[in-house]
Amino acid sequence: MIKAVFFDSGNVLVKEGFALGISEYEQGYNIPQGKLYASCHDRPFWKDFTLGNISEETYFQKVAADFREIIDLDVLKKNISQSFVPNTPLLEYIRSLKPKYILGIISNNPKEWFDRFWKDYGWSEIFSVKAVSGNLHMRKPAVEIYKYALNQAKVAGPESVYVDDRSDRISGAQEAGINIVIYNNLEQQFSNNL
Repeated sequence: MIKAVFFDSGNVLVKEGFALGISEYEQGYNIPQGKLYASCHDRPFWKDFTLGNISEETYFQKVAADFREIIDLDVLKKNISQSFVPNTPLLEYIRSLKPKYILGIISNNPKEWFDRFWKDYGWSEIFSVKAVSGNLHMRKPAVEIYKYALNQAKVAGPESVYVDDRSDRISGAQEAGINIVIYNNLEQQFSNNL
């Protein structure tokens, strides 16, 4: 019997805004497509940021130093922040699950970004379990982050479902015995897995 349902955040609970925000900045400042993204995402400090090992301020300072061109960090931050959009239809569906299941989030997210989502999108009213890389200093697909969520929910792997849009991030969930749903859209039949 399923007792807990866990969700990824990016491209599940929110429309992923990181790449889009950077792309908009590149277009607005005539930067070749992907050049700034490489500094923002493909450098080791991105992983450090998502693991909570450096602050948001330090992360963006490292991006600016690595990119070696003048960057208006305030505009870049604003572009990224505004490009994240909550998946309201899915969140409303998840609210309907609250009376029956323990609900949680398992996500690779920088602490500061997740904290904004938690507050601004009302996630604190829906979810009781948070397993977030920026707080725990571990990232999916490591099995430990899934085990942390299971321990917080006080359920066994087979008693839970994990919903993610990326099949390359679920190996740890599978190792923990969690049932998997790969999210494409709300029209999927979640009820078949609950």
